[in-house]
Amino acid sequence: MSFRVRLHPAVADDLTAIAEMIARYAGPEAAERKLREIEAAVMRLAETPLKGSLRSEIAAGLRAVPAGRKAVIAFTVDEERREVLVHVIGYAGSDWIIESTRRR
Repeated sequence: MSFRVRLHPAVADDLTAIAEMIARYAGPEAAERKLREIEAAVMRLAETPLKGSLRSEIAAGLRAVPAGRKAVIAFTVDEERREVLVHVIGYAGSDWIIESTRRR
């Protein structure tokens, strides 16, 4: 049941901001570890696209799943196209809800 995983173009900015924040407080090695952890969680969505909490009260079909201890991946699934679209990756209390609605 492999799905294609696509990232909203702004997700690259999310990951850069997360890496910079972690690097400032815990160093570049910690930032790299956390990014690998988040990216692995994103790629697991290809095999388990319907996991996570359905958050339809925010947007139709929106799902959210934790990644690591402080990250949230917000995404939608198009079962017909067999595709997962990651809208936003929030971290450490960032407002992923507002960002995910803006990016849809």
